[in-house]
This record gives sequence, C-alpha cells and structure tokens, in this order.
Amino acid sequence: MENRLLTDAFEILKRSLRARGMTYAQVGEALGLSEVSVKRMFAQRDCKMSRLFELCELLELPPEEILQRARRTRTDAVYLPLETEAALAANPSLFHFMLLLRESFSSRQIASIYNLTRLDIDHYGRLLENLGLAELLPEGKVRLDMPYPVKIRPFGPLHSIVKSVNQNFLSLAIDESNGEDLAFSAMSRRMLPDTLKQIVRELGEFQSHIANLARQDQMIANDKELVSFKLTVAAGMFHCPDLLEIDSVKALAPLESS
Repeated sequence: MENRLLTDAFEILKRSLRARGMTYAQVGEALGLSEVSVKRMFAQRDCKMSRLFELCELLELPPEEILQRARRTRTDAVYLPLETEAALAANPSLFHFMLLLRESFSSRQIASIYNLTRLDIDHYGRLLENLGLAELLPEGKVRLDMPYPVKIRPFGPLHSIVKSVNQNFLSLAIDESNGEDLAFSAMSRRMLPDTLKQIVRELGEFQSHIANLARQDQMIANDKELVSFKLTVAAGMFHCPDLLEIDSVKALAPLESS
C-alpha cells in the first residue's frame, strides 16, 4: 500500500479512536499489544495489512470504507487539463452539471431540481465520460471519476463562468447573511503596503487551514453527513474612484419666488 494512503488511513483511525473515547492502552489490550507498541504504530503510521484489518474490526469500520475515504482525501488541488477546461467552458451547463455531481448531488436530484429528462442526464453524462471525468451507468446514473479537489486556472477558459458563480454567491451572502451558517463581512482601512501584504499571506494560510479541516471531516464522515462550504475572499489595495460614482449636478434647481 502506498505510504500516503496508509498515512491517511491511520489518521482516520486515530480520529475514530478519539471520537469513541478509546485510549491506546485499551487498543493494546484488545489486540494483545503493549500501549507503547500501539503508540509507536500510530506515530509511524505503518503496520501490516492484517493489523490494519484488526484495528478496523475493533472500531467496527469496514476496511474498504477506510481505504476509500483515504483515497478521496487529497491535500493539494490539481488542475484539469487545459483542453478539458476549454470543453467545459464551451458548455456552461455541462460544467454546472459536473460541479453538482462533485458536491454529491445524484443525477436524479439534479434532474428533479432542473426539470431535466433522462435524455438530458444521459447527454451530460456521456459528455463527461468522453472527457474522462465521469462514468455513465445504467438507469441514468452518473459517477464522477476525476481528481478531487480541483482548481481552475486563473484567466483560463473557465474564468468568466467561475467569476459569475462567485458573484452569485457574494450576492446571496449579502442578501441572506445570518451570522451562523452564511456570513458576509466587508471593511476598508488605511494601512501600510507591507501590512496589506501580510494580511494577504495570512488569508492564504487561513484558506489552507479550512482545506485541512474539510479534509479531516471527509476522513471520518459519510458524504451524506457533509454540507457544501464555499469561501470567496477579495482583499487588497484598491483605488476608491474605481468603485464609487458621483453624478455631476448639471443645473441648479430654480429658486422659489417669494
């Protein structure tokens, strides 16, 4: 088994132990190992497959499910091939269909929301299959077969569509912000350029932190337990007149006669 996959599998097991309130000593007692041996095994994140299966059985977690979750939890987002982005950009509905599948909407749910026919689903599923992004299954089902997460090239073929999606999300957040599961915040301050650059760097670190939290959730939870989260951030130096407008008063109102 590849080292990264085994490392992620142990991370899932470790979080599962914590969720159940089990100690290394209890694991060792159940498996006939010393607490030190269990600590070493989790620290090195390495063991024989037979031992991994014993751990899964102890936690009542199917080994195949553990490995499947480990495979789907990537740290680094990857780009789709440029020609794939171009094909998706030429058909925005196809791109949106792919995004919904990625967010765990079934083809049946998509058909219901958008009033699509079986012919529509087969059409989009076949197009994604031809791009190597999905597999069209019997009974109108479509299964994604692509790396996750993915990132879109800045100013690439999908730039305008991604821009529109983020503008729609910002509009939704501004109109329906509730401070709990949907938030919008805006501020402007005067500061030194070096301070601004520091803030931008810290925002990048915060984004990485969010990605890691999501990755951990994906390790221990089923898809049905997860919700879609989106973060859209714009921060940087700006020129106020580029964003603001002031109309010229073309004629003064006549004075009222006394």
